[in-house]
Amino acid sequence: MNLPRARHPGLRLRTAWPAPHAVLVTARGDLDSVTAGDLAALLSDRLWATPDRLAVDLSEVDFLGVAGVRVLLHAALQAAQGGTELLVVTGPNPVVRRALRVTGADRRLAVAERRPAPAPA
Repeated sequence: MNLPRARHPGLRLRTAWPAPHAVLVTARGDLDSVTAGDLAALLSDRLWATPDRLAVDLSEVDFLGVAGVRVLLHAALQAAQGGTELLVVTGPNPVVRRALRVTGADRRLAVAERRPAPAPA
């Protein structure tokens, strides 16, 4: 289900399907209280399709606020209910890693430095 939603210039979101039943959402920019709703809506939309895996790549995020962390935690709950594996990819980004560590979200989310390899079809 694709619903129209407001876009904020401070956050760019992109979706790719690197393998059957796998979704990759890439975020670039600031993930804060102003832009978190855009990510929440996109993740909810992608989880509606119940993919086997949903990776959220935050390696190009410049700022990750509490609102963004909250969106990730909520998406993880949604994913678990639908049987989807949710993975947060940090890359070497110290901003994202610190935000997840300070909030304790790194203990509640599946976090990886690299994107997973696409599963064979």
